[in-house]
Amino acid sequence: QEGSLKVMTSAGGLIGADLYQPKDSLLSGPAGGVVGAASICRLAGFSNPGIRQILAFDMGGTSTDVSRYDGEFDYRYETQVGDINLFSPSLAIETVAAGGGSCCYFDGHKLSVGPESAGASPGPACYGFGGPLTLTDVNLLLGRVSEKYFGIPISRQKAAAALQQLKQEMQEAQGKDYSDEEILTGLLAIANEKMTGAIRRISLRKGYDPQ
Repeated sequence: QEGSLKVMTSAGGLIGADLYQPKDSLLSGPAGGVVGAASICRLAGFSNPGIRQILAFDMGGTSTDVSRYDGEFDYRYETQVGDINLFSPSLAIETVAAGGGSCCYFDGHKLSVGPESAGASPGPACYGFGGPLTLTDVNLLLGRVSEKYFGIPISRQKAAAALQQLKQEMQEAQGKDYSDEEILTGLLAIANEKMTGAIRRISLRKGYDPQ
């Protein structure tokens, strides 16, 4: 029916399409994840005071979004997007550049993860379209991702070739050989630290104990 279309906003609510403005949906995807997590919390029976606290963790292709919910949503009314300060209500979500498509590289001095992303095209190296080494490749080579259950054909050989290229860059710059496992676990540790840092910012920094 005319006027029945509703659009998710960054504040986690639905508004009529006729009232929609682009600024209202910059964080609407992550906000939908928070609302969904809260719904699962209630469906699982965590609805009584004292046992309804959850941390929502949403790892996607380009970023990881985390938030806290304890019966009520946290909001903020100013959000920085790049160099722009946006004055618009949104759910309080911490976002870090550590998603499945986040590029893993050597900057000449150290290993880094993100903020650049391989995106959907070319995607991670294991997709076979000439993409860079990403967190998806790292998890594949560490045995944390199974080709059998991934959903689309992926190539361990392509991921391994991208790792060897990175390994060669490190050897040429530092004159030192690292094992595949050292490099892979190092990249994973960098990504994990980014993610745990985001969790700390929405919990410990605000006076809430994750335990």
